[in-house]
Order: sequence, then structure tokens, then C-alpha cells
Amino acid sequence: MLISCTQQQDKEVTTTTITEKPKPIFLADTTVYCQDKYYNLAFQEINQMLEDKIPMDFKRASFLIEWAYLKGNLDYDAFCKDISKIAKDLKIFIKSKGVEKYKTAGNYALYEFFTKPHLMNNYKPFTYDFEDFYGEKDYQSVFVTKLLRTHTGQCRSMPMLYKILAEEIGAESYLAFAPNHLYIKHLDEQEKWVNVELTNGHFSSDAWMISSSGMSAEAIQSGIYMKGLTMKESIAFCMTELAQAYHKQYGYTDFSLLCSEVSIKHHKNSVNAILHKHIALKNIGFAYKKKYGNKPSEKMKKYQAEWLATHHQLNELGHREVSKEQYAQWVKEMEDEKSKRQLQAKN
Repeated sequence: MLISCTQQQDKEVTTTTITEKPKPIFLADTTVYCQDKYYNLAFQEINQMLEDKIPMDFKRASFLIEWAYLKGNLDYDAFCKDISKIAKDLKIFIKSKGVEKYKTAGNYALYEFFTKPHLMNNYKPFTYDFEDFYGEKDYQSVFVTKLLRTHTGQCRSMPMLYKILAEEIGAESYLAFAPNHLYIKHLDEQEKWVNVELTNGHFSSDAWMISSSGMSAEAIQSGIYMKGLTMKESIAFCMTELAQAYHKQYGYTDFSLLCSEVSIKHHKNSVNAILHKHIALKNIGFAYKKKYGNKPSEKMKKYQAEWLATHHQLNELGHREVSKEQYAQWVKEMEDEKSKRQLQAKN
């Protein structure tokens, strides 16, 4: 069990001690980015991935978000063991089906693992968690580790686990955004893009994704949606998720801004990061006004200018706010569409 996370100074490197065994070594950084030592260390490591100082590792970056939120009470060795066990089962499945020669063999195995009862998922497919899909009652509801335990998740944890497993078995996969949504893209055997919708276990066309999600023409043109993220952009997404987890515990602070700004630096049109920065600036401004009234502040003047800049940027990129009710309705429509297709296939 992980109890603490410490930094041991040794000339030019710092070791993050997750369990008894030494973990990935990264460059020494004594800067205090925030007062919570777990978020501080998670930020350092993810940031150094983004700065190419250490190898990019999506599994590790995803883990660090949850590890920081849980105050270090998450065991990386146990997490890796769970992932390795699934990866081994996926490879056995691929071999048993005799599809090793196909480049999409891993994607086929992953789709079966997520959507159908098999020995490799203990005959329990992964399903959508309609109870707390935003993590409002318990933020751990959106965690990959919760998904592994319960086989219920949503459009954050499911694509993240898919990508972690795809990296583990050498399958191609890309995270992609839709309004208030995350899904998986990969190329098929004919080099055509496939959209994997894990929340209801079916494949969606770009046309259906556009029409059903209310995507604006500006958003399509700007490319903020339906584009497969590079590995660096995926790690930048993890930085935004670190900011979101931090906000859930501490509210919006300068650390929230720092995380979103670092994410934007490496993925300039990340609507998630820009939106998080926009909301953080607004809330920090409100908190200042509540405490100090109209007392002049150069820092708040700067933040107001940045808030306006992010407001204009979001409009130019074609971002449109999606309410929780609209998103829940969209998920229901996807379920209905899946049921309709299954019925048509039977007939």
C-alpha cells in the first residue's frame, strides 16, 4: 500500500517513491508548484514528460492523476499488475482467434473485452455508469481504477483504459474529443478511420457524431473535435485532468491555471484546457472581488485580460456549452441507436 511519496535528492536526479521499489527517475525539481505534495510531484512528472525530459507514458500519467487525488494511497505496482494481467489475456485471445497477422487484431480484442462477456473480463462487459457520470457525488466515479474494479464508467475512464491497454499490447489507438465527450479512434485494415464509442459499445460515423452532438460548423473547421490526439496531446490532456482533480479538492487556484496553461502550451487548441483556464480565471476573480471588493490589483487586471482572451478563443474555435441534461440525453440516444441496429441485424 502506498502511504507516502517522497523525493530523495541524489545529485542530478529525484526519485518518486511510490512503493518500496524505486519508480521512474526524473530530473530534480525543488520548485513548489502547490502546497499539496502529491499534486506537486504529479505535476512535475507529467510536465517533464511534456518537456521531453523523461519518456512519455500515458499509463503513468493517468495513474498520477488518481494517485494525487487519493493523497498517495494508490499502489502503482498493483495498478501495473492489473493492466499487465489484462494485456496478457488480450494477447491470448488474439492468438486463440488466429488473427495475429491483422494490424487491427489488438483493436478487435479490446472491443470484445469492453463490450462482450468473455473469460478475459470475467464475463462482465463494461457498461456506462448513469448514476454519477460526472463524478459529482464521488469524483472517483470517473477514475480508471474505479472502472477496473466495477466495470462501470463513462466517457473519460473507458477511453483512457482502452488507450492504456492498447499501448500495452502494441495496438493503435487515439483519444478524440466531441463536445463534452471523449472517445477512441483507430485506422482499420483499409486505412480508414474508425470511431469506437465505448459508452454504448458501437462504432459511430463522423456524420452521426456531428449531427447527434450538435457540433458547430466553426468547431469542425477549427479541428478541436474528432481529431486523433498525438501522444504528447494525450499527456497534455492528463495535465488538464490533474487540474480538474485538484479543483475538486481545493477549488480554482493559481495551480489550476498553471496546469491548464502547461496543457495549452503543448496542445494549443485543447478546448478542455482553454475552458478550464477560462472558468478558473473567472472564479479566481470572483473570489478576489468577494474578499477585497474593488481594490486595484495588477494581477487581477492581468487575469481579466486573459479571461477575455480565452472567451474570444473559445468562440472562435466554435465551442458550445453542453448541459448535463443534454449530455445525458445524448448518451440515451446512443443507447437507443445501438438497440435499433441490433434489432435490424437480427431481422
